[in-house]
Amino acid sequence: MSDNFEKYIKSNKSAFDDKEPSERVWNKIDSEISSEGRNFNWIWKVAATLFFCSTVYLFFQKAESKEELMAHKGQISEDFVDIESYYFQIISDKRDLIYDFDTQETPIEVDFEQDLQKLDAMYQVLKEELKTNPSKKVVDALILNMLVRIDVLNEKIDELEKSEQSEEDDSQSSSKDASV
Repeated sequence: MSDNFEKYIKSNKSAFDDKEPSERVWNKIDSEISSEGRNFNWIWKVAATLFFCSTVYLFFQKAESKEELMAHKGQISEDFVDIESYYFQIISDKRDLIYDFDTQETPIEVDFEQDLQKLDAMYQVLKEELKTNPSKKVVDALILNMLVRIDVLNEKIDELEKSEQSEEDDSQSSSKDASV
């Protein structure tokens, strides 16, 4: 059926060429196109306005977050300086106490010194990371490093005190044996 229709159109093409729709038909087509175009333009205007408003909002939001981040970085640094000075004082006192034990009878082991040097090196790496990327995780890692150092120092102090106590006990028992 569509083949017959196509043949009819092709064979009578010249009869259709000189016919034009009436003015009323053209006006109706024009009004429909114009009204659709206006609706379409209105949508684009709304979309452009929304895009502009959201861009401005995000721009100012990002600027505020940068200011907050800078303030937060400053706060992290200030808080950490106080914590760091507190723990460094404890570490320094404990090191002094250990080196007071350092005599010919109880020398400080090389392994102990190396462990402290490794912890110091890790601390320096974390400190550099804090400068480039200040975050709570880095601060927590720095504090943990200091706590581990304090723990290692405490263990060494306990070990030295026990060895000194056992030496005193040995000397007391040998002096009792000599007097008997």
